Amino acid sequence: MPTSNEPGRSSTNRVFAILHACRRSPTPMTLTEISRRSGIPVATAYRLSRELIAEGALERNDDGSLQIGIGLWELGSAAPRQRGLRRAARPVMQSLAGHTRTVVHLAVAGHHEAVCVDKVAGPRAVANIAEVAGSLPLHATGVGKVILAYSDDPDVCAVLQCTSLRRYTARTIAGPGRLAAELAGVRDAQVGYSRGELTVGTTSVAAPVFDAEGRFVAALGVLAPEAEQVDRLAPEVRRAADAISRRLPANA
Repeated sequence: MPTSNEPGRSSTNRVFAILHACRRSPTPMTLTEISRRSGIPVATAYRLSRELIAEGALERNDDGSLQIGIGLWELGSAAPRQRGLRRAARPVMQSLAGHTRTVVHLAVAGHHEAVCVDKVAGPRAVANIAEVAGSLPLHATGVGKVILAYSDDPDVCAVLQCTSLRRYTARTIAGPGRLAAELAGVRDAQVGYSRGELTVGTTSVAAPVFDAEGRFVAALGVLAPEAEQVDRLAPEVRRAADAISRRLPANA
């Protein structure tokens, strides 16, 4: 791929900036919006988006707006590590969702965020923003706190260096010192909580999943109404996460 004419920024970097901008938007975006969010000039964004459309990584809607294309999802779904993780976790997730009647989701560390790789909705599922291939904030979700507590990925750890984290509700932990103290509790209990910190009225509890060599690979979480006694759900989530861990090979 040719070198970028923007100093310090390669063509690969610009392509991923466009893809990340589209992925993080809850709705399709115009070219101008993509340019603004990615920091790429409109003319360059236009040229690169045409190439991404041709490869199926982006899709153009009738109104001209752009969104992530199925081609990108096909590539991501082919990743052996995540495919094996989903295969091992899915039966356990279905059982947990049926028993607790809640939303169960599985997340891994992404670029400064948690990425939902699978989701099962029980019969008493609450409205939530966790979507497969969608991102979740690390500091305001149960799965995100578990990832922060156990991951050694530099992009993940960088979140703890932020002096001010985004507030989603009045309960969101926005101070790094307070968040670090909570993460110590997550490691002690092997459970992470979010009580109305991302969306009002919703609470979550999550537990870590490890491979056969004891390496952290994912966080398993349950989403429930805030009135739910999540402390009661915590042991079940931990048992389910342990069950997934036992199903994973060393190279999961």
